Amino acid sequence: MNIKVNVNDIFDYVVGNSNYDAIEKIIDPARYEIFDCGIYDNKTKKMIEQCEQYSIYCSAVSNLRKNASEMSPWEINKLCLEILEISPKSINLE
Repeated sequence: MNIKVNVNDIFDYVVGNSNYDAIEKIIDPARYEIFDCGIYDNKTKKMIEQCEQYSIYCSAVSNLRKNASEMSPWEINKLCLEILEISPKSINLE
């Protein structure tokens, strides 16, 4: 599935304004859960492996989320733009 991650969704998730990761907002958050190791399908009860780019993106989001409380909104937004550049352009949901 081709996707386009939104930088505002990354920012909102990182600062705690949203409970859903930017990728989760694109797919059905009631069915799928985002993890660093893949995407969990609540319907089939299976973890779906993803590409390396997905893992790199998730790791970057997790790291920024951990450190965001010590950063200015400007710094966070700048890093969100960098994360957007490395975000996956497609995900596997099968």
